[in-house]
Amino acid sequence: MKNLYFGGNLNTEIENVYKIRLEYQQFMNASIHDVAKRAGVSIATVSRVVNNSAGVKESKVAAVKEALEYYDYQPSQFGRGLVTGTSKMIGVYSPLAGGSMFESGYMLECLRGIDNIIRESSYSLLLMNESVSYEKSEKAKPKFIEYVNQKKIDGLIVLTIPSDGRLEGALSAIIEDDFPVGYIGKRFGEKGMNVYASYEEYMMDGIRRLYEKGHREIAFLPMKSRSATNQKIKSKAEIKYSGLKVNITDTTSDIDIEFLRDILEYMMEEELVTAMIVEDLRLLAKVQSILSTMGKQIGNDISVICVEHVKNEGAKMLPKIDCYYVPALQLGETIATELLDNLTGKKTKEISKRFMPEYIERGSVKEIE
Repeated sequence: MKNLYFGGNLNTEIENVYKIRLEYQQFMNASIHDVAKRAGVSIATVSRVVNNSAGVKESKVAAVKEALEYYDYQPSQFGRGLVTGTSKMIGVYSPLAGGSMFESGYMLECLRGIDNIIRESSYSLLLMNESVSYEKSEKAKPKFIEYVNQKKIDGLIVLTIPSDGRLEGALSAIIEDDFPVGYIGKRFGEKGMNVYASYEEYMMDGIRRLYEKGHREIAFLPMKSRSATNQKIKSKAEIKYSGLKVNITDTTSDIDIEFLRDILEYMMEEELVTAMIVEDLRLLAKVQSILSTMGKQIGNDISVICVEHVKNEGAKMLPKIDCYYVPALQLGETIATELLDNLTGKKTKEISKRFMPEYIERGSVKEIE
Protein backbone atom coordinates (compact mmCIF):
# COMPACT_ATOMS: atom_id res chain seq x y z
CA MET A 1 0.00 0.00 0.00
CA LYS A 2 2.78 2.44 0.88
CA ASN A 3 4.51 1.86 -2.47
CA LEU A 4 1.25 2.51 -4.30
CA TYR A 5 0.93 6.04 -2.82
CA PHE A 6 4.48 7.14 -2.10
CA GLY A 7 6.73 4.94 -4.22
CA GLY A 8 9.17 4.49 -1.33
CA ASN A 9 9.67 4.63 2.40
CA LEU A 10 6.64 6.22 4.07
CA ASN A 11 8.66 8.09 6.73
CA THR A 12 11.00 9.52 4.09
CA GLU A 13 8.08 10.77 2.02
CA ILE A 14 6.44 12.40 5.04
CA GLU A 15 9.71 14.14 5.93
CA ASN A 16 9.93 15.47 2.38
CA VAL A 17 6.40 16.85 2.59
CA TYR A 18 7.22 18.66 5.83
CA LYS A 19 10.41 20.06 4.32
CA ILE A 20 8.46 21.43 1.38
CA ARG A 21 5.92 22.99 3.72
CA LEU A 22 8.67 24.52 5.85
CA GLU A 23 10.40 26.02 2.82
CA TYR A 24 7.07 27.42 1.60
CA GLN A 25 6.39 29.03 4.98
CA GLN A 26 9.88 30.55 4.99
CA PHE A 27 9.27 32.05 1.55
CA MET A 28 5.86 33.38 2.59
CA ASN A 29 7.38 35.03 5.69
CA ALA A 30 10.48 36.34 3.94
CA SER A 31 11.35 39.94 4.78
CA ILE A 32 13.67 42.53 3.33
CA HIS A 33 16.22 41.33 5.91
CA ASP A 34 16.16 37.84 4.37
CA VAL A 35 16.64 39.27 0.88
CA ALA A 36 19.58 41.41 2.03
CA LYS A 37 21.20 38.44 3.83
CA ARG A 38 20.94 36.14 0.80
CA ALA A 39 22.27 38.84 -1.54
CA GLY A 40 25.09 39.75 0.84
CA VAL A 41 24.18 43.44 0.86
CA SER A 42 22.61 45.96 3.22
CA ILE A 43 18.88 46.63 3.53
CA ALA A 44 19.44 50.10 2.07
CA THR A 45 21.02 48.54 -1.03
CA VAL A 46 18.01 46.25 -1.47
CA SER A 47 15.73 49.29 -1.23
CA ARG A 48 17.82 51.19 -3.82
CA VAL A 49 17.57 48.27 -6.23
CA VAL A 50 13.82 47.96 -5.64
CA ASN A 51 13.38 51.66 -6.36
CA ASN A 52 15.68 51.55 -9.44
CA SER A 53 18.07 54.07 -7.92
CA ALA A 54 21.41 54.79 -9.56
CA GLY A 55 24.82 54.09 -8.04
CA VAL A 56 24.48 50.37 -7.28
CA LYS A 57 27.07 47.99 -8.76
CA GLU A 58 25.76 45.59 -11.38
CA SER A 59 26.96 42.60 -9.38
CA LYS A 60 24.95 43.73 -6.35
CA VAL A 61 21.91 44.48 -8.50
CA ALA A 62 22.09 40.95 -9.90
CA ALA A 63 22.48 39.45 -6.41
CA VAL A 64 19.50 41.39 -5.08
CA LYS A 65 17.32 40.45 -8.04
CA GLU A 66 18.25 36.79 -7.60
CA ALA A 67 17.29 36.97 -3.90
CA LEU A 68 14.03 38.75 -4.72
CA GLU A 69 13.16 36.05 -7.22
CA TYR A 70 14.26 33.26 -4.87
CA TYR A 71 11.90 34.46 -2.13
CA ASP A 72 9.28 35.79 -4.55
CA TYR A 73 9.51 38.89 -2.41
CA GLN A 74 7.07 41.75 -3.09
CA PRO A 75 8.23 44.96 -1.39
CA SER A 76 5.59 46.88 0.53
CA GLN A 77 4.93 50.51 -0.25
CA PHE A 78 6.45 51.41 3.13
CA GLY A 79 9.58 49.51 2.18
CA ARG A 80 9.85 51.27 -1.15
CA GLY A 81 9.95 54.55 0.72
CA LEU A 82 13.11 53.66 2.65
CA VAL A 83 15.32 55.41 0.11
CA THR A 84 12.96 57.58 -1.90
CA GLY A 85 11.39 59.19 1.16
CA THR A 86 7.94 58.54 -0.29
CA SER A 87 5.43 55.87 0.59
CA LYS A 88 2.82 56.59 -2.11
CA MET A 89 0.31 56.47 0.74
CA ILE A 90 -2.17 59.17 1.74
CA GLY A 91 -3.47 59.04 5.29
CA VAL A 92 -7.18 59.63 5.93
CA TYR A 93 -7.74 60.46 9.59
CA SER A 94 -10.82 60.64 11.79
CA PRO A 95 -10.31 62.17 15.25
CA LEU A 96 -13.49 60.49 16.52
CA ALA A 97 -13.06 57.25 18.45
CA GLY A 98 -15.33 54.23 18.57
CA GLY A 99 -15.51 53.23 14.92
CA SER A 100 -17.39 56.39 13.96
CA MET A 101 -15.57 56.64 10.62
CA PHE A 102 -17.80 53.82 9.43
CA GLU A 103 -20.90 54.58 11.49
CA SER A 104 -21.30 58.14 10.25
CA GLY A 105 -23.13 58.63 6.96
CA TYR A 106 -21.26 61.90 6.51
CA MET A 107 -17.83 60.30 6.82
CA LEU A 108 -18.72 57.38 4.58
CA GLU A 109 -19.72 59.80 1.82
CA CYS A 110 -16.52 61.81 2.35
CA LEU A 111 -14.52 58.58 2.06
CA ARG A 112 -16.33 57.67 -1.15
CA GLY A 113 -15.42 61.05 -2.61
CA ILE A 114 -11.78 60.76 -1.55
CA ASP A 115 -11.53 57.25 -2.97
CA ASN A 116 -13.08 58.37 -6.29
CA ILE A 117 -10.08 60.65 -6.81
CA ILE A 118 -7.20 58.76 -5.20
CA ARG A 119 -7.90 55.41 -6.84
CA GLU A 120 -7.24 57.01 -10.25
CA SER A 121 -3.75 58.08 -9.09
CA SER A 122 -0.58 56.21 -8.16
CA TYR A 123 -1.37 56.68 -4.45
CA SER A 124 -3.17 54.39 -2.00
CA LEU A 125 -5.24 55.26 1.07
CA LEU A 126 -4.38 54.47 4.68
CA LEU A 127 -7.33 54.88 7.07
CA MET A 128 -6.62 56.03 10.62
CA ASN A 129 -9.38 56.00 13.22
CA GLU A 130 -8.56 57.52 16.61
CA SER A 131 -8.44 55.41 19.75
CA VAL A 132 -10.67 55.79 22.80
CA SER A 133 -7.58 56.57 24.91
CA TYR A 134 -6.99 59.69 22.81
CA GLU A 135 -10.43 61.01 23.70
CA LYS A 136 -9.87 60.35 27.40
CA SER A 137 -6.35 61.78 27.70
CA GLU A 138 -5.68 65.42 26.91
CA LYS A 139 -1.94 64.66 26.71
CA ALA A 140 -2.31 61.95 24.05
CA LYS A 141 -1.03 62.80 20.59
CA PRO A 142 -3.14 62.27 17.47
CA LYS A 143 -2.43 58.96 15.77
CA PHE A 144 -1.28 60.59 12.52
CA ILE A 145 1.80 62.14 14.19
CA GLU A 146 3.62 58.79 14.24
CA TYR A 147 2.85 58.16 10.57
CA VAL A 148 4.11 61.60 9.58
CA ASN A 149 7.31 61.34 11.65
CA GLN A 150 8.12 57.87 10.29
CA LYS A 151 7.32 58.97 6.72
CA LYS A 152 4.69 56.29 6.35
CA ILE A 153 2.41 58.72 4.54
CA ASP A 154 3.11 61.42 1.97
CA GLY A 155 0.02 63.49 2.72
CA LEU A 156 -2.89 63.68 5.16
CA ILE A 157 -6.63 64.25 4.82
CA VAL A 158 -8.58 64.97 8.02
CA LEU A 159 -12.29 64.17 7.83
CA THR A 160 -13.52 66.59 10.48
CA ILE A 161 -12.17 69.17 12.91
CA PRO A 162 -13.71 68.95 16.43
CA SER A 163 -14.67 72.31 17.87
CA ASP A 164 -12.62 71.87 21.08
CA GLY A 165 -9.49 73.19 19.30
CA ARG A 166 -7.35 70.28 20.46
CA LEU A 167 -6.49 68.96 17.01
CA GLU A 168 -5.58 72.32 15.52
CA GLY A 169 -2.22 72.61 17.30
CA ALA A 170 -0.92 69.27 16.04
CA LEU A 171 -2.10 69.99 12.50
CA SER A 172 -0.65 73.50 12.51
CA ALA A 173 2.75 72.11 13.51
CA ILE A 174 3.02 69.70 10.57
CA ILE A 175 1.53 72.25 8.16
CA GLU A 176 4.23 74.73 9.23
CA ASP A 177 6.79 72.04 8.36
CA ASP A 178 5.27 72.01 4.85
CA PHE A 179 3.74 68.56 5.21
CA PRO A 180 0.81 68.34 2.76
CA VAL A 181 -2.46 68.48 4.72
CA GLY A 182 -6.03 68.87 3.56
CA TYR A 183 -8.91 68.99 6.02
CA ILE A 184 -12.69 69.17 5.96
CA GLY A 185 -13.73 71.89 8.35
CA LYS A 186 -13.60 75.63 8.87
CA ARG A 187 -10.18 77.18 8.32
CA PHE A 188 -8.09 77.73 11.46
CA GLY A 189 -4.82 79.10 10.05
CA GLU A 190 -3.26 80.82 7.07
CA LYS A 191 -1.62 77.71 5.64
CA GLY A 192 -3.03 74.39 4.49
CA MET A 193 -5.93 73.30 2.31
CA ASN A 194 -9.50 73.03 3.55
CA VAL A 195 -13.09 72.69 2.39
CA TYR A 196 -16.10 73.23 4.60
CA ALA A 197 -19.89 73.32 4.53
CA SER A 198 -20.74 76.37 6.69
CA TYR A 199 -22.16 74.27 9.53
CA GLU A 200 -22.87 77.20 11.82
CA GLU A 201 -24.62 79.13 9.06
CA TYR A 202 -27.00 76.39 7.96
CA MET A 203 -27.85 75.42 11.53
CA MET A 204 -28.70 79.07 12.26
CA ASP A 205 -30.76 79.10 9.07
CA GLY A 206 -32.66 76.03 10.24
CA ILE A 207 -33.47 77.72 13.55
CA ARG A 208 -34.66 80.80 11.63
CA ARG A 209 -37.01 78.70 9.50
CA LEU A 210 -38.55 77.08 12.56
CA TYR A 211 -38.86 80.40 14.38
CA GLU A 212 -40.64 81.99 11.42
CA LYS A 213 -43.12 79.08 11.49
CA GLY A 214 -44.02 80.00 15.07
CA HIS A 215 -41.82 77.55 17.01
CA ARG A 216 -40.32 78.91 20.24
CA GLU A 217 -39.25 75.70 22.03
CA ILE A 218 -36.78 73.86 19.79
CA ALA A 219 -34.81 70.68 20.48
CA PHE A 220 -31.34 70.55 18.92
CA LEU A 221 -29.67 67.11 18.62
CA PRO A 222 -26.21 67.69 17.11
CA MET A 223 -23.07 65.55 17.21
CA LYS A 224 -20.88 65.78 20.31
CA SER A 225 -17.72 66.56 18.29
CA ARG A 226 -19.10 70.06 17.65
CA SER A 227 -20.07 70.75 21.25
CA ALA A 228 -18.40 74.18 21.53
CA THR A 229 -19.84 75.36 18.21
CA ASN A 230 -23.29 74.09 19.18
CA GLN A 231 -23.29 76.14 22.39
CA LYS A 232 -22.29 79.16 20.32
CA ILE A 233 -25.22 78.54 17.95
CA LYS A 234 -27.62 78.26 20.90
CA SER A 235 -26.41 81.55 22.41
CA LYS A 236 -26.55 83.46 19.12
CA ALA A 237 -30.02 82.16 18.27
CA GLU A 238 -31.53 82.93 21.69
CA ILE A 239 -30.11 86.46 21.58
CA LYS A 240 -31.27 87.07 18.01
CA TYR A 241 -34.79 85.66 18.28
CA SER A 242 -37.00 86.97 21.10
CA GLY A 243 -38.69 84.31 23.22
CA LEU A 244 -36.73 81.44 21.68
CA LYS A 245 -35.35 78.57 23.76
CA VAL A 246 -32.99 76.01 22.22
CA ASN A 247 -32.65 72.73 24.15
CA ILE A 248 -29.35 71.05 23.21
CA THR A 249 -28.38 67.42 23.73
CA ASP A 250 -25.06 66.42 22.18
CA THR A 251 -25.26 62.97 20.60
CA THR A 252 -22.97 60.26 19.25
CA SER A 253 -23.48 57.64 16.56
CA ASP A 254 -23.79 54.93 19.24
CA ILE A 255 -26.00 56.86 21.67
CA ASP A 256 -27.77 54.67 24.21
CA ILE A 257 -31.38 54.24 23.12
CA GLU A 258 -32.76 54.44 26.68
CA PHE A 259 -30.84 57.65 27.34
CA LEU A 260 -32.23 59.09 24.12
CA ARG A 261 -35.75 58.05 25.18
CA ASP A 262 -35.36 59.85 28.53
CA ILE A 263 -34.15 63.00 26.77
CA LEU A 264 -37.02 63.01 24.28
CA GLU A 265 -39.63 62.37 26.99
CA TYR A 266 -38.25 65.27 29.03
CA MET A 267 -38.18 67.62 26.04
CA MET A 268 -41.67 66.71 24.87
CA GLU A 269 -43.40 66.56 28.26
CA GLU A 270 -41.46 69.11 30.36
CA GLU A 271 -39.97 71.57 27.88
CA LEU A 272 -42.93 71.23 25.49
CA VAL A 273 -40.76 71.42 22.37
CA THR A 274 -42.69 71.71 19.11
CA ALA A 275 -39.78 71.28 16.69
CA MET A 276 -36.33 69.75 16.51
CA ILE A 277 -33.19 69.84 14.41
CA VAL A 278 -31.39 66.50 14.13
CA GLU A 279 -27.93 66.38 12.58
CA ASP A 280 -28.04 62.84 11.19
CA LEU A 281 -30.76 60.79 9.46
CA ARG A 282 -29.61 57.60 11.18
CA LEU A 283 -30.14 59.27 14.53
CA LEU A 284 -33.50 60.57 13.33
CA ALA A 285 -34.63 57.00 12.62
CA LYS A 286 -34.05 56.22 16.32
CA VAL A 287 -35.81 59.42 17.35
CA GLN A 288 -38.79 58.60 15.13
CA SER A 289 -39.08 55.12 16.63
CA ILE A 290 -39.15 56.51 20.17
CA LEU A 291 -41.63 59.25 19.26
CA SER A 292 -44.01 56.67 17.81
CA THR A 293 -44.09 54.82 21.16
CA MET A 294 -45.05 58.17 22.72
CA GLY A 295 -47.89 58.58 20.24
CA LYS A 296 -46.12 61.45 18.46
CA GLN A 297 -45.85 61.77 14.70
CA ILE A 298 -43.28 63.80 12.78
CA GLY A 299 -44.91 66.54 10.75
CA ASN A 300 -48.17 66.56 12.72
CA ASP A 301 -47.11 66.59 16.39
CA ILE A 302 -43.54 67.79 16.00
CA SER A 303 -41.72 69.55 13.18
CA VAL A 304 -38.32 68.23 12.12
CA ILE A 305 -35.37 69.45 10.08
CA CYS A 306 -32.48 67.06 9.45
CA VAL A 307 -29.24 66.84 7.47
CA GLU A 308 -28.68 64.45 4.57
CA HIS A 309 -25.36 63.58 2.97
CA VAL A 310 -26.75 61.61 0.05
CA LYS A 311 -29.11 63.80 -1.95
CA ASN A 312 -32.80 62.93 -1.54
CA GLU A 313 -32.08 60.47 1.27
CA GLY A 314 -34.60 62.32 3.43
CA ALA A 315 -37.25 61.78 0.75
CA LYS A 316 -37.03 58.02 1.36
CA MET A 317 -38.22 58.34 4.95
CA LEU A 318 -41.86 58.14 5.97
CA PRO A 319 -42.92 60.86 6.31
CA LYS A 320 -40.50 62.70 4.03
CA ILE A 321 -38.12 64.97 5.97
CA ASP A 322 -37.03 68.54 5.29
CA CYS A 323 -33.23 68.41 5.01
CA TYR A 324 -30.14 70.42 4.39
CA TYR A 325 -28.18 68.56 1.75
CA VAL A 326 -24.50 68.67 2.71
CA PRO A 327 -22.50 67.46 -0.33
CA ALA A 328 -20.10 65.21 1.60
CA LEU A 329 -19.12 63.32 -1.56
CA GLN A 330 -18.12 66.57 -3.24
CA LEU A 331 -16.25 67.72 -0.14
CA GLY A 332 -14.21 64.50 -0.22
CA GLU A 333 -13.53 64.72 -3.95
CA THR A 334 -12.50 68.37 -3.72
CA ILE A 335 -10.05 68.02 -0.83
CA ALA A 336 -8.55 64.85 -2.36
CA THR A 337 -8.05 66.64 -5.69
CA GLU A 338 -6.35 69.61 -4.02
CA LEU A 339 -4.04 67.40 -1.95
CA LEU A 340 -3.17 65.25 -4.96
CA ASP A 341 -2.39 68.34 -7.03
CA ASN A 342 -0.11 69.54 -4.24
CA LEU A 343 1.71 66.19 -4.05
CA THR A 344 2.22 66.02 -7.81
CA GLY A 345 3.41 69.61 -8.10
CA LYS A 346 0.41 70.92 -10.04
CA LYS A 347 -0.56 73.45 -7.38
CA THR A 348 1.21 75.06 -4.44
CA LYS A 349 -1.30 77.81 -3.56
CA GLU A 350 -3.18 77.55 -0.28
CA ILE A 351 -6.91 77.07 -0.83
CA SER A 352 -10.09 77.31 1.20
CA LYS A 353 -13.39 76.37 -0.44
CA ARG A 354 -16.82 76.90 1.07
CA PHE A 355 -19.94 74.91 0.22
CA MET A 356 -23.37 76.19 1.25
CA PRO A 357 -25.79 73.29 1.78
CA GLU A 358 -29.13 73.29 -0.06
CA TYR A 359 -32.38 73.32 1.93
CA ILE A 360 -34.93 70.85 0.54
CA GLU A 361 -38.50 71.32 1.75
CA ARG A 362 -40.61 68.15 1.99
CA GLY A 363 -43.38 69.00 4.43
CA SER A 364 -42.00 67.91 7.82
CA VAL A 365 -42.14 71.47 9.21
CA LYS A 366 -45.57 72.65 10.35
CA GLU A 367 -46.57 76.24 11.00
CA ILE A 368 -48.07 76.88 14.45
CA GLU A 369 -49.72 79.88 16.04
